[in-house]
Amino acid sequence: MNERKAKEEPEENPAQTERAETPGGDAEEIEEGKTFAAIGYISILFLIPLLAARDNAFAQFHAKQAMVLTTGTIVAFVVLWIMWFMFAFIPVVGWVMCLIIYLVVMALCIGWLILAVMGFVKALQGEYWEMPLFADLAERISI
Repeated sequence: MNERKAKEEPEENPAQTERAETPGGDAEEIEEGKTFAAIGYISILFLIPLLAARDNAFAQFHAKQAMVLTTGTIVAFVVLWIMWFMFAFIPVVGWVMCLIIYLVVMALCIGWLILAVMGFVKALQGEYWEMPLFADLAERISI
């Protein structure tokens, strides 16, 4: 058993490893950009880090993701609202479709809330967290 313990190496903390491998930026830049990055996940407030922290790569990374999340959610809401309006005046079948659209809207709200809270927390922890579905779009944006 002693040989086994001697062979085992202490595990690295994944948070430290992730921070060490972050794209661009040092610990000081991340520390300065945490607040701006977190604020960006509060709906339309993504404009604050986009405009106020232009030279902070960490804040810009999270602000772009928050912008794509918020814009995508607004576009989805508009499309679903138009669909709801089209079906609202059709008896029975239209009402069933409106109920389905309503459930989709509720799922969209919950999904947006979960992603926004996760982004907020990850930004405050100083992590470059790539948001599922939206990170690729956010990387393509150059502001």
